[in-house]
Amino acid sequence: MACSKDETGEVTGSAVMLCTDAQNKKICDLTHDGALCGLPRADTIRALINQKRIPTVKNSYIALTVLDKYKACLENVVLAQSSIQKSDEISRFSTIANIPKFQDKIVKETKGVRPEINLWLYQKTGNTDYWESMVNGVDLKDDVHQDVYTVMMAKAATRSMDEARKIADLLLDRTEFLNDLAPEVFEFYIMYNLKNQDNFKAAVWHGLYTEYIKENPGINTRYFKFHRKMASSTLDKAQNLVDSIVFDTNWKGVRVKELRNALM
Repeated sequence: MACSKDETGEVTGSAVMLCTDAQNKKICDLTHDGALCGLPRADTIRALINQKRIPTVKNSYIALTVLDKYKACLENVVLAQSSIQKSDEISRFSTIANIPKFQDKIVKETKGVRPEINLWLYQKTGNTDYWESMVNGVDLKDDVHQDVYTVMMAKAATRSMDEARKIADLLLDRTEFLNDLAPEVFEFYIMYNLKNQDNFKAAVWHGLYTEYIKENPGINTRYFKFHRKMASSTLDKAQNLVDSIVFDTNWKGVRVKELRNALM
């Protein structure tokens, strides 16, 4: 076997290595074998191989979204006319044309309760029937991709922050590590706590956001001190809590369940 698997069973390795395996020929032939969009191509090959070997709804959704990114890259790439090879252009256009067909195949072959697929279809078409099917599917599954919750949370927030909070809490309950959360989740808890005048928790979530998402550590003390009227001692406590969360942990990250009381 010309590829390895990590502890989750997913394949790893470079596109070159994966494409030496004859079992992956059809997948590799789908992609553009040229100088364009090398990283999205490798991500696509890995995602499609994982979806083929472990055909879960989550893996199908990941494959669909990775294909979207790869197609966008191929459509938007700009090269100097003198550097374009005719064979590259033919391969690029062929790949762009074939991606939607491959996506249709994935959608048709993915069976069962599939909120993630309905999310993808809703975002593609705007058809509210897909949205309703997605929402109904969430209640029937324990393991749902966080993109579904994130989109539901954002839509609920336009009606009721409390309703959105319930969805965010559900997502938090179903996420093992804090650093696996999407940026939108951090941003929601910051805004929710500010709206409810819980400046301490808002500051903690902001500090975690700067650590995990912005990679520019430190609570915005100027904002919380001058606009939210927080005492310096309270801000210090919030920053100390953030530091303890970030640094007193192992390499895998902080487990959400261990922080529930502090964060929620």
